[in-house]
Amino acid sequence: MHVFHSLAYLDVEKSGSTYVSQFLRDFLDDDEVWCRKHHEMEDRPPSGRLHVLSVRDPVDTYLSLFSYGCQGKGGLFGRLRDAGHGALYDGTAAGFDRWLDVVLDPGSAPVLDPPSYHRRGVAEHTGLLSYRVARLAAPRPDRWMRDVAAPEDFVAAYRDNSLVDVVLRNESLPQDLEALVLRADLAWRPTREAALTAVRAQQRLNTSARLDAGSGFAVRDDVRRRVAARERLLTEVFGYDDGHRTSTTDPIQATSRA
Repeated sequence: MHVFHSLAYLDVEKSGSTYVSQFLRDFLDDDEVWCRKHHEMEDRPPSGRLHVLSVRDPVDTYLSLFSYGCQGKGGLFGRLRDAGHGALYDGTAAGFDRWLDVVLDPGSAPVLDPPSYHRRGVAEHTGLLSYRVARLAAPRPDRWMRDVAAPEDFVAAYRDNSLVDVVLRNESLPQDLEALVLRADLAWRPTREAALTAVRAQQRLNTSARLDAGSGFAVRDDVRRRVAARERLLTEVFGYDDGHRTSTTDPIQATSRA
């Protein structure tokens, strides 16, 4: 979470958060209060603060996480390797399919990242990526998640508790950031025009080479269905059941949903 007086950026993992956070630090004309990557919101957020969340297509995110792990990187890779699943990171489409089965299995929650996914007891009702979004989007997740007893409960509880005002989609990030910069309630330095120019010129930071960019890596046809069945928050709230895709090796080309 990256907090300023006027804005709090809810930096979901693998959603372009490194780029967005750096952009805000460079151009938002406001004092930085604190910054701790992927940290949960305060129990009592101040009123009047704009809450900005970034999201990404779940299939695309899982492919990126697998590719990142095949490079020996990432917290999820470390936890799965330590749990005896390191051999899944073989760089093949078949390996990705086996890896995805493990990560989507609620029984794997104790070894996934963050550990609170298992501790809060919601793994039976939501996938890891939807959980990562939900825990950052609303205060007191321990409280509002404890009564979740079904996948539809998780989605409904998110809708009831979320403080998100603006959504930045990884697939439409430049346009979404432009819309954010054009808001009358935010100030930018040295000028609004300079911030807009930077959005249009910069490349995404912290990108990773995606394995499925190669011609020999073919993802199974049922992957989107399997992911959508677990990631109902991302499909129902953010519409990621209709093939939003982007490559992490491309320049950011993506719109803000306020």
